[in-house]
Amino acid sequence: MRWWCLALLLASCSAHRSSGNGALDAANTRDLRARILEARGEAATESSQWSVAAASFALARTSRDSPGAQWGQARALDRASTLRWSKHIQGSVLALAFTPDGRMLASGHYDSVVRLWDVERGDLLAELKGHTAEVHAVAFSPDGRWLASAGRPGELRIWDWRQRREHAVIPGHTDVVLGLAFSPDGGRLASGGLDHAVRVWDLETRAELLRFQHDDNVIDVTFSPDGKQLLSTSADRSARVWDLASRKEVHRLLGHEEKVEAGAFSSDGQRIMTAAGDRAVRFWDARSGQLTDVFRNSGNVSVAAIDGAFQLLVQGGWDGRVQLVDGRGGALLERMDAHHAAVMSVALSPDGRTFASGGMDGVLDVWRRPDVPAEVRVHGPGGWMEAIAFSQDRELLAGGEGGWWRWRIAEGTDLHSEPGGTEAAVSLAVSPDRERIAVGTLKGKALVLDARSGRVLLELPGVKGSVRAVAFSPDGALVAVAGDPDIQLWSVADGTPVGLLQGHTGKVWTLAFDSTGRRLASGSTDKTVRTWDVERLQPLLRLDMGEPVRAVAFTPSEPHLVTAGLRQPIRVWDVTAGRLLKTLDEKTVGVLALAVSPGGRFLASSGLEQVVKVWSLPSGEPLGILAGQQGFLAALAFSPDGAFLVSAASDRTLQWYRFDTLAHPPQPGADVNALLRRYGLAWDEARFRLTSAAGSD
Repeated sequence: MRWWCLALLLASCSAHRSSGNGALDAANTRDLRARILEARGEAATESSQWSVAAASFALARTSRDSPGAQWGQARALDRASTLRWSKHIQGSVLALAFTPDGRMLASGHYDSVVRLWDVERGDLLAELKGHTAEVHAVAFSPDGRWLASAGRPGELRIWDWRQRREHAVIPGHTDVVLGLAFSPDGGRLASGGLDHAVRVWDLETRAELLRFQHDDNVIDVTFSPDGKQLLSTSADRSARVWDLASRKEVHRLLGHEEKVEAGAFSSDGQRIMTAAGDRAVRFWDARSGQLTDVFRNSGNVSVAAIDGAFQLLVQGGWDGRVQLVDGRGGALLERMDAHHAAVMSVALSPDGRTFASGGMDGVLDVWRRPDVPAEVRVHGPGGWMEAIAFSQDRELLAGGEGGWWRWRIAEGTDLHSEPGGTEAAVSLAVSPDRERIAVGTLKGKALVLDARSGRVLLELPGVKGSVRAVAFSPDGALVAVAGDPDIQLWSVADGTPVGLLQGHTGKVWTLAFDSTGRRLASGSTDKTVRTWDVERLQPLLRLDMGEPVRAVAFTPSEPHLVTAGLRQPIRVWDVTAGRLLKTLDEKTVGVLALAVSPGGRFLASSGLEQVVKVWSLPSGEPLGILAGQQGFLAALAFSPDGAFLVSAASDRTLQWYRFDTLAHPPQPGADVNALLRRYGLAWDEARFRLTSAAGSD
């Protein structure tokens, strides 16, 4: 509604200008144009239409390059799937299947032809002709040698697709065949169709081995990974599991309110997924047949496909949309209005990132998700993590009451964890040279460890209560340890005490050195922030905050201090003069953590609101929100190279956000047309709207 109102205003202004009144100059018109496009980008972001969002913000930046548009475009670029290629064929695209190696794609069409495509280049490799009517199902054998196809009137055809010739024809069904599947050993073929029958065939002899019956049309069939069971879905609103040895139905999966469009076994054979026209995706225990989870869709479902690990679900809808859904929690990952009519087929490549969709509009699209995910969520091995810090660009330390762990990124965002220590770690800090780690414990100790081996170098005792904050000076010579209520300074070289900072009357929760190392800031439950002269061990400044303080952070380029806590906004202070410079986010309900990016361009905050908020520095302009975790977010950390931002939540998860594109967005106006082609979009200037360019060669 917001962008529509702005669009009406722009049209009114344009008409006014053309009449000769000249009420708005060109600069104001450009500004209004940018605001409309930014509003469209924000609306697309809310509905996970990442390609539309990326294009809208890119177009907005050609008129006005705002930080919000930069953020919006960069965030969308990291999440939007790329259109590899698109083809338009006369008649509906009814069936799709990738070869086991993912290099070829077979498509079945209303014009009775089976087509083979090179997935990388989009080249048409072959047209297999022999069917007399539309082709509704295609499937490759596990070894990739054979391609099966079926449709109307009911016969099955087996192709030696590399030789481009028909190998066999299997008659049998009395009506249209909608589902095909090879057994894992490649020796059997299952089929199901409008005659309500599920049939299993011996591929070598072409004899019918088994037959099962539904109460209505059979839509999909698939074998279990061990080949002992067969799953079938039907318009009778059920999915059924058949035991092939005993020839009996072992589970009838009921609960869907509309026809069940698709079904699948997980690769370990332990779970079953069913997707139906009632906008529900259901998950079942394959052994017991019990329902384990239900996802509700924002759009209708006509077809669906899922990877073997049940991590990514691809859905097509009767309204033409293609959606990607997180198979682990049901979150909508991406929506694409890819087709002008119903989506009749989808397929997911074995690589887990390439997928295809075919529609009643005759369009065949092949897409690829970003190679590096925009965010990755991992569950901690123990309780929730209260403290995090990067020890290297690709190594994170995370600590909690159960101890502390290292998380390493091997390739892309493939995360591996290993235990670091069993001591309850409620605060962490890494020395500037990345050689040492400081760990604050629940038992009132601070440990200094060798960053590589984890060996304890120093044990600094004597703090009353838990150590909720530790910090290294910029030169790495000192480590500050927060107490209850005093702050201790220690020499890292030999573990000798350097000084004691006294003045707080409550527990100290946060510490930060400025870039010079001569000033230390502390925040406490006594509702004050204090700064200290580290060399003279004297207090410098006291700021009364009105509520307990949970986070302080210096900006690296200016003597500015950011403070936050419970029931108070984020504040930016000139600590030289003790003057409040600006207030951010007046509506905040409780910030628990702050992090400033390397170089000081961005500020991140998190807390009780279950989101990470990102701000531009030094302006303090809000850029955007990163969400996905549940519970409060107690800790934040940027990687040293600024490529990642990580948050730790009370739901025992760590969320890794890809941040390099956000920090370095494309230049404004940088080949917008190429960006539009990348997502299969076109800009209609006359109508001031983005349109689909799907189906153009």
